[in-house]
Amino acid sequence: MNSKYILQTCTNHGIFTKPDDTSKLLEKIGYINIKVHLHTDCVNLPDREIYPQFVKTVIMRPFLEHLPEDKIKNRHLELFLEEVEKTIKSQTPWSLDYVRLNIIADKP
Repeated sequence: MNSKYILQTCTNHGIFTKPDDTSKLLEKIGYINIKVHLHTDCVNLPDREIYPQFVKTVIMRPFLEHLPEDKIKNRHLELFLEEVEKTIKSQTPWSLDYVRLNIIADKP
């Protein structure tokens, strides 16, 4: 089985619950004073040395863990970085946009 197939069939993409669904779930399990909202932001990383460490640890970990060898994992990460470099158009090339689900609630 090749690594491209493994990455294409990987189903561990995380759970991305909508704010309304999260509020309903928290209410269902007994939380009160529930405030849930999305926060859009950007993280700027200093250079090409730090960027892949962040990407490997935070973003690509669930995909890379399905690959059998470190050599293959590192090659996939390098190919990803090459694609990023091809598309860099901003003055902050090593940046990533993200959306975070913020939750504030009390358990009585």
